[in-house]
Amino acid sequence: MVGLACDPSQNTTTDPAAATPDPKGKITLLLNPPTGDKPKDECVSDVCNSLVRLIDNAERSIDFAVYGMRDQARILEALSRAKARGIEMRGVVDRDAKGENYYSSTEKLVAAIGTVRDDQKVDIMRAKAKAKETSGYTPKCPRPEGFEGPVQCLAYDLGEQCLMAAHASREPLTGADAIMHNKFFVIDSRYVWTGSTNVSDSGTGGYNANLVTIIDSRKVAQEFLREMDQMYDKGKYHRQKKSAGLFKAKLSNGEVEVLFSPQDTPIRERVRPIIKGATKSIDVAVFFLTHKRIAADLIKMHRKGVKVRVIIDATAAKNGYTKHELLRAAGIPVKVENWGGKMHMKSAVIDGETIISGSMNWTTAGDDDNDENVVILHSTELGAQYTEFFQQTWDSIDDRWLTANPDPESRDSGSACSDGVDNDYDKAPDQDDPGCGENPPPLPSLPPHQLLPKRELTCEW
Repeated sequence: MVGLACDPSQNTTTDPAAATPDPKGKITLLLNPPTGDKPKDECVSDVCNSLVRLIDNAERSIDFAVYGMRDQARILEALSRAKARGIEMRGVVDRDAKGENYYSSTEKLVAAIGTVRDDQKVDIMRAKAKAKETSGYTPKCPRPEGFEGPVQCLAYDLGEQCLMAAHASREPLTGADAIMHNKFFVIDSRYVWTGSTNVSDSGTGGYNANLVTIIDSRKVAQEFLREMDQMYDKGKYHRQKKSAGLFKAKLSNGEVEVLFSPQDTPIRERVRPIIKGATKSIDVAVFFLTHKRIAADLIKMHRKGVKVRVIIDATAAKNGYTKHELLRAAGIPVKVENWGGKMHMKSAVIDGETIISGSMNWTTAGDDDNDENVVILHSTELGAQYTEFFQQTWDSIDDRWLTANPDPESRDSGSACSDGVDNDYDKAPDQDDPGCGENPPPLPSLPPHQLLPKRELTCEW
C-alpha cells in the first residue's frame, strides 16, 4: 500500500557537513517584485544591473550556466565586451534532443561567445533509453477522469480525516527531456550570481517575481566551478554527474549551503529536513509545487501549529499535479498570484532566518532529473529582508485568490491580456485567448480530492 500520511523517519537526514570559514565573504540578496505591463528588453531591475556590473568588472574569467537567453541586449553586449577584452569564458545552455532551446536569443548568445556547450547529446541518449522502457505499473487508486498522465496516489492524515486524491496530467507524458535549468554566473572564480532569474525579458527584464543571490566568496565559487567542470569539460549532465556532497561556508553575514541536482538530491537531503525542523513559520513562494512529499511535510508542520503560507504561480495552479488545493483543504493559506508576470521564485523562509533559494522548482523533475542548484542561506538579517518582501507580495494579492484560481491569461491576471505573452502556453496570447474575451470560459477542473472520516480507515490507498 502507498500512503503519504506519515513521513518515514529514514527520509530525515541530519546536516553532517562542517562549515568552511570564509570571514571575508559576503551574501547579497536581491528580491524582484513583478513589475511593468509586459516583458521588456531593458535592464532597469537590480537583478539585471547587478549582473551587468559583475560582467563589466570581470578581470580574468566568466563561467555561466543558463537555461537560455531571450532579448536582454545589455547583458549580451556586456558579455561581448568582456570577450573582446580577453576575458576567458565558458558557457552552458539547455538543448533538447532535437537541438532546440526554449529561448529565442540563445543562438545569438552562442554565436557571440563561441565557447558555449549544451546537454543535447545526453538528452539524445536519454530519449533512446526512454523509448526502450515499458511500463507495467498499475496505480492503486482510480485514475481521475479526463487525465491521461502517470497517476500519483495521495493520502494525507489530517487527524480525524484522511485527505485522498489521485493526480495526473491531462495529456500523456512521453518522457520529456531533462533540462539544464541553472541560472548562474561565476566571475573571476570569486563572485557567484545565481537564483531563479532567467536571462530573459521576463526574468532579468523584471516582469516576473524573482530572486537573485550574489555571493562574494572564492570558496563558494569553487563549488559552482566544480559543477561547471562536470558539464562543460566532461560533458556530464543530469544523472551522469557525481556528487561532491553538501558544501557549507560561514561568511561574514551568514552561512551558505550549496547543493546541485540531481546528484545531491536537494529536496530529500536538505529542503525537507529544513521544513520539518521549523518551529514558528514557513513562508513559501514558488513557481511549481507538485512534490508530494513536500506537500506532506507542509501539512504535517501546519498540524503541529507552525504558521504556513504559500504563494504559487497561476499557470502552475492549472497543472494536474499541483498540490495547492490539497494544502488549502488541509487548512493552509495558499494564494495564487494574479499578475501579468509570473511567481517565478523557487524559495521559502523558515522561522524568519533560513532561506531556501536557487533554480530548482519544487517538483520531482527538479530534484531527480534536471541540472539545478539550491542555495540555502542562514541569516537573521537576510531572513528579515525576505520575510518583508514575502509579506508585501502576500498583501498585494487579493484575498479572493485564497480560495479561487485566476486564469493566467485573463482580465483577472493584471496585464496578461496585453503583455504579448502566451501566459498559459496554449499558443493563444492576449486577445486570441478565450480567457481575455467578453465571456471567458471557466478554468478546466483539477483532479478532485476527498476528505473522508478516519474511523477505522488508514490514510493509505
